[in-house]
Amino acid sequence: MKIFVTGGTGVLGQPTIRLLVARGHHVTALARNEPRAHVVANLGATPLIGDLFDANFVKTAVGDADSILHLATAIPKKAAPGGKDWTLNDRIRREGAKHLLDAAKGRKLHSFVAQSITFLYGDTRGEWKREEDPLPRNVPRNSKSAAEMEANALAEYKINNIPVVILRGALFYSPASYSTRAMLDAIRHRRFPILGSGDQYWHWIYVDDMARAVVLAAEHPAPGEIFNVADDWPFHAADGMNYMAAQLNAPAPFKMSILLARILLGGTATFLAQSARYRTDKIKKMLGWSPMYPTYREGLAEIFRTMGKRV
Repeated sequence: MKIFVTGGTGVLGQPTIRLLVARGHHVTALARNEPRAHVVANLGATPLIGDLFDANFVKTAVGDADSILHLATAIPKKAAPGGKDWTLNDRIRREGAKHLLDAAKGRKLHSFVAQSITFLYGDTRGEWKREEDPLPRNVPRNSKSAAEMEANALAEYKINNIPVVILRGALFYSPASYSTRAMLDAIRHRRFPILGSGDQYWHWIYVDDMARAVVLAAEHPAPGEIFNVADDWPFHAADGMNYMAAQLNAPAPFKMSILLARILLGGTATFLAQSARYRTDKIKKMLGWSPMYPTYREGLAEIFRTMGKRV
């Protein structure tokens, strides 16, 4: 297939393009500038320099693609990002997605895959969440644009028959992820506290497994469906952090009250303190997906092998 990708140079985009190319697809990926275009070319795809926020360009760029993959994000690289730090990410999800959906209208697409997030479920107090469960009334501020993107995309499926598939990914981790490297570095230097009792559930997804979900959704679309994508082992935050510290030969993490953490870290503390688990039966049954790294420990072993523990 001919596949058009946004976010091709990102943490998720790069392994997705590698896999698509390995499976014989012809990939064109949007690049913001020349250096990013070189990254795309090195992945085996055709780069196209342009602006996701230019509707006319996007319509031309999509061309005769059989599939569109919207994987672009702009996650702030800060320990405690403020509201303004999320502006570009919100715009990508709202305006960028709209331009892609508009470009898809009236065309016979095989699939349109949109990357979303499980964080839409918010703090479930450890309860398992399935795709059909209603989202909370007050979706977290930093996730509202993802909820709007989902709603707009599914509306286009119903009105214009665009074969939209939504993938709600859990927290990504990988050797290339800034947040993963920053977290491991902070744990290594005992700067990453366990919040409260540490019994909140964290549920992750190794980015290569998320890439496999994207490729399967592109190849074997299930129009109008939403899929959770997470590994098989949600874990208690304290257990995970103590395990990571041990693997890094670092001191055990210290504890901090959630109240103090919120004063120091704001919304980041709220995010780290929330507890949620996600069911993935649906994507396993409908798309035949399963994680190559079913637990965070296996994923971390790969990260440490790749990084040589230089974190």
